[in-house]
Amino acid sequence: MTKAHAEDLEATINETIKLLITRTGKRQADVAEVLGITRGPLTQRLLGNSNWKINDLPVVADYFGLTFAELTSGYTAIAAAGRLPPPGSRARAT
Repeated sequence: MTKAHAEDLEATINETIKLLITRTGKRQADVAEVLGITRGPLTQRLLGNSNWKINDLPVVADYFGLTFAELTSGYTAIAAAGRLPPPGSRARAT
């Protein structure tokens, strides 16, 4: 994977997680708690200032009721597959 592809994937993941947070009515603090971090580091990841840890992505995917592959495929692909979580739903805590 080239650096450009890695950066594109990172941007896709960031955008997807931000859109999922908005769609479900969750807060960044909710996602951070599931990851065992504070909101600050999560915000830095979502802004692209810090990289995701590969082990965190399946946790985030599960939190939103998705698979790792779905999360990394992007929001549009998730929507096209009919796999978006319902608006304002409460994702299960893990």
